[in-house]
Amino acid sequence: MSLFNKQLLKFLILIGFTSHLSAAPNKPPECVGIPLQAEFASGVGWSMCLSLDDEEGLSIHQLKHRSSGQERRVLGKASLSQLEIVFDDNTQPPSFAVTRGGLGGDKLLKLSPKDCAGGQLYPEASDRRHNLLCARTQDAGLLYRYGYQAQRQGAFFEVFSISQATASQTYTQRWRFYETGVIEPAIGFSGKMPRFAPAHLGFGRAIADADEWALGFSAYLGWRLDFDLGQDANNDIAEEINSRPSASRRHKSLSTEVLSAETSRSLNPELKTSWRIKDADERNEFGQAISYELVPSQYHQSNGDVRGRPWLKYDVYFTRYRECEQHASDNPRQAGCARNVLQASQDQEPLERTDLVLWYKQNYHYLPRSDDSDYLSTDWMSFQLVPRDWTAGNPL
Repeated sequence: MSLFNKQLLKFLILIGFTSHLSAAPNKPPECVGIPLQAEFASGVGWSMCLSLDDEEGLSIHQLKHRSSGQERRVLGKASLSQLEIVFDDNTQPPSFAVTRGGLGGDKLLKLSPKDCAGGQLYPEASDRRHNLLCARTQDAGLLYRYGYQAQRQGAFFEVFSISQATASQTYTQRWRFYETGVIEPAIGFSGKMPRFAPAHLGFGRAIADADEWALGFSAYLGWRLDFDLGQDANNDIAEEINSRPSASRRHKSLSTEVLSAETSRSLNPELKTSWRIKDADERNEFGQAISYELVPSQYHQSNGDVRGRPWLKYDVYFTRYRECEQHASDNPRQAGCARNVLQASQDQEPLERTDLVLWYKQNYHYLPRSDDSDYLSTDWMSFQLVPRDWTAGNPL
């Protein structure tokens, strides 16, 4: 890390260990897991609790953002709630890396100082192993510039862990918390290219000789974002924002819609759509509702209605909080709770002024390349949660 960045940015890590956090509406903002604070010289800061859960792996709890001298809660819990892998020939049933294999426990790889250059490694409490989590600050590049008159460099705070989910597949879970207030979850796909017999001819590409082939695969990510904006976790509102082109495609019109009941949505490459979660009561200095906006990525990857797997039908879901609905699919059978997020959204319970959960599905398709042999180049899937009207002006 540069000397400038060391002076610009500092963070304080406090370590404490207890049992796994169980989110609940209006739960006091206690920290269970690894308490962590990141503070920038600009006065902007983050505080959160981290846990390495047996199923989800790296999870974020009680995330708070501080700017303009005021700290507000953003998320109660955020995690990768499902990761489904299907090979292109479809001869094997899909694997559920979260609920049936798990990304935590003995799947977590021990990190070395080289893995966490410029940062610090931390332990995981449940089994007393060490160096499973990296936390560090990084330069984010140019925040803004106007000619020769104004410019500013920024930074972000990053946490990540790495899981060896199967013999061939390695996943890096990474969360970045920017000085601007942006939150960026990401999954990095890597590992060793699996090899198959010639019976799979036509679904892959030769990698060593005519007797060995590699298959492409699809990965479906289900993110669970339990928003608890501000002081009250039970008064959030979901709003859809559409930018729609005219028939001539010479101009666009903006429309917004409050989602009054549990629902689901699909992405459309022809229509720019985003969703924001806003607080029903808390306002910035100009009287605007504080909110965070989901900005989807890679619209072209949207692939809904995969037969036999209901949770893949839509890209975005909104549901009321239920403790037993922790995963996008493959939830345990329990009275009053849905097995998957599609079933949960079809209840259509009132959504306004409630403790709501946003579920975001992403798709990733890998096609083998000769230059990947034998180790897959890391490909990243990410998206952003962007503050909207969090403050009356730019604190930077």
